[in-house]
This record gives sequence, C-alpha cells and structure tokens, in this order.
Amino acid sequence: MAFSAQQPSTALTKLKETLSGEVVCPGDEGYDYGIARWSDNCVKQAGYVVFPKNNEDVVQAVRFARDQSLELAIYGGGHSYSGSSSTQGGVVIHLGKYINYARCDPEKRLLYVGGVEKVGMEHGLATVAGNVNHTGVGGLALGGGYGWLTGRYGMTVDNTVQYTVVLASGEVVTANETENPDLFWGCRGGGSNFGVVTEFVFKAHPQRPTVFVAHLLYTIDKLECLLNTIEDWYETAGPDEGLHWGCMRPGTPTLLVIYVYNGDTAEGRKAAKKLYDVGPVVEKAMEDLPYVKLNALQNEASAHGGRKYIKGLTTRSRTSVEAIQAVLQAQDEVIRSNPALVHCGVIFDYSPKQAVVAVPLEATAYAGRGTGAEGIIFQFFTDPTLDDSVQSQVRAWAQIVSEKTPVAFKAGKGGESYGVGYTNFDPDAAGSDAARVFGPNYKRLREVKRKYDPENVWNRWYPIEPAESV
Repeated sequence: MAFSAQQPSTALTKLKETLSGEVVCPGDEGYDYGIARWSDNCVKQAGYVVFPKNNEDVVQAVRFARDQSLELAIYGGGHSYSGSSSTQGGVVIHLGKYINYARCDPEKRLLYVGGVEKVGMEHGLATVAGNVNHTGVGGLALGGGYGWLTGRYGMTVDNTVQYTVVLASGEVVTANETENPDLFWGCRGGGSNFGVVTEFVFKAHPQRPTVFVAHLLYTIDKLECLLNTIEDWYETAGPDEGLHWGCMRPGTPTLLVIYVYNGDTAEGRKAAKKLYDVGPVVEKAMEDLPYVKLNALQNEASAHGGRKYIKGLTTRSRTSVEAIQAVLQAQDEVIRSNPALVHCGVIFDYSPKQAVVAVPLEATAYAGRGTGAEGIIFQFFTDPTLDDSVQSQVRAWAQIVSEKTPVAFKAGKGGESYGVGYTNFDPDAAGSDAARVFGPNYKRLREVKRKYDPENVWNRWYPIEPAESV
C-alpha cells in the first residue's frame, strides 16, 4: 500500500524527520521533477521520490521502501530506455539533485564522481564518458560505457577503480580490487543489480585541451559508397579516432557523419581523408574544439522530452547496405501514413574496439566485448496513443537489420549462444533474460547476487536471479 502526501503514515513522517535531503509525494512541489525522464513514455507515477544528500539518506530510503514492501528504483540521469529508473507506486532514489558532485585528485589521476557526471578539464585529465553529457554516469558506468576516448582507453567499466554502494541490507560498502572484489567485478557491467552506487572513482588520463571534429553531410545516393568507406576506415582506425553515422530526417533523408580526432586539425583531416573523398555536400569543421564541449555537441538532438522508442543493434560483420535501404524504405512507408512519425532513423557508433577487446571477457561482468559497431534504430513522437504501434514498427525495423546483417551472438563455454549487444540499448532490460545477456559471466553474477542482494531487491535492470544457497 502506498500512502499519499495528504495522509502521511508514521513511517513517512519518520523518514522526513530523518533525512538530510527530501522526500516528495504526488502533489508535492518537486514531485514532477522527480519523476520526469529523458523519454516521456518512461515516466511512472512513483509513490515517493527521495532526494538524498548523503549515504545515510540512501540507507533510510531503502529501509523505508523495504519496510513498506515497495519497489525501489534508482535515478542517475534518467536516460534508461527501458524505464528501469522509474517505478509505479514505489520509491525512487533520485541521485540527480544533490549527489552530483565531481572532484579530481591530479596526483593520483583519479576522478571522484557522484550520481551524475560533472567532470572538468581543470587539471588536463579526462576519463571515458558518454557521448551526451546530460546522460548521467550511473547507467553508463555500471552497464558498460562507450565514449570518444574508448578507442584508446576502453570502456567506462575498464576505467572504474572503486564504487561506494548502499546495499539492500542498508550496509554501505566500498568495492574495489581489494575490498569486496567480487562486488567490484559484478558492478562493472552488472548494472544496478547490487545496490545504489553513490560514488564512482575513475582513472583519469592526460587529455589535450582541444580536438578536431567534422560534421559531414551526404546525399542519400551516397549510402553504399559511404558505408563501404566507413567499414574500410574502421578496419584501420587509430585509437584517437571515433565516428558516428546516421540517417536523419525530417525532410529528404540525408546521411550524417560525426568524425572526432583527438589531436590537431591537420592530423585529423588527414586521418579522415577517405570520408572527405566520398564527397560530402556540407562540411561543418570544428577546428580546435575545446574538449569540454565535445560531449555537448549532440545534446540538442538528444534533448529531454517527447516519447522515444529505441532498439539497439549490434553487428558482427560489415553493415549490410541492403538492410539499411530496407529499413529506410519501411520508415518512409510509416511516414507517408502518419507524417507525425517523421522523426525516425538509424545511428551507428564506430568506436575502435582494440582497447575493449584487449580486456579478457571474464575480467568484468560486461559480456559484449569483441562485437562490431553498436547502433540504434529509433522513433521519436509525442502522441501516447501511438506507443504500441511505434513499439511494433521499431521492432520490425530491427528485425529487418538482424535478418540482413549477422547480429552479435557468441558461444558460451557449454556451446550455448548468448546475445552480446550493448546492454544499455535494450528497451526491455527490466524483463530480459539475464542469462542470455551475460552468457558465461552469468553463473558468477548469480553468486555475487546471492551474497549482496539475496532477496533480489534490485531487479529493475536485467534482473539477476540469486544463486541457490549451498
């Protein structure tokens, strides 16, 4: 049973008196902010939203939810495609309001970050962050994490050296290579299955102050030539390069390439020569772009608000031109029947993977190493009555790609196949089969789950079934 703000329970009154932060209920000031999400279709009417200021506040929120038999959800940046940071009638622990600090230890080259990302370049250091700076750090740093520095330094989970975790028991623990090393392993790819992470500590790497970025726009008739060129470039791409490409609307479909070179302009233009040779009709070059602005370039295109349905695509071979053409044709048919659905397309991230695959699969819980390009197929819209039809059509588009381009599956030690797509791109993560996602790492994850969350309190993201007691 959820108590309303108008009829506060004794437990709620006690919680309010105990917290350094705040708790709000439906109708309270700040409630709408507390349940707002990047995608409106992921908004759920929580019974309570707790804005903690410290670990003890998180502990009290967890105890309150468990005493009232309420579901718990953790909010970091609110970008979860599956809505796993939301709960209907339960308790949201919202880390974005107060636990959003960042500090740097330049001598040790470490970055200490709270629930959302705020990392600067005051000391000439950076870590592997995402490609949109309002995403937050929690889902990124627990689910895998790709960014513009992945080519040289690997994934975000490869650059995390410590977590502070509030467990379902209310205990606050540190997880690193020497303290609770099994939990440390599980958090690096196992997501929010073990507790509320209130602090992340990342390796910091020397970073030059500026980078070269080119936005290159091509007409749709260049599709085959461009895709072949990107695949050829990808085979020899250096660790300081990165590339996203996609098909954009509204209007006549066009092809956009975002190319990033972590170096000076002359070297960047030389490294991107193959892309220029295809013949872009528009070039927007950002020479000597401050590095701190790099992860803000896609903020407008990825802004909060509106309804979004997105399906991840992971390939293990060259992207099929026929698959992309078939998807674009299917999208055109949808747009002709309903012009309000014009905001759709595909985007692929071609981050070089040398540093990613250099880490053994069993070194972290993340199971997607060694795959090819990571992509998404998407539909942005506003009418909630279209939720079901949009979900069906995006799934159909993803099926077209999977049928025409081999998707990423691997064989486990027992010969079974498991999916290794980027876990944060799955809109069904809250109900997906974790065994299929984590493959050979799942057995060990179940043991970690039994130790740190035996009652499966944290179950909103690829829920891991605790191993049976021996």
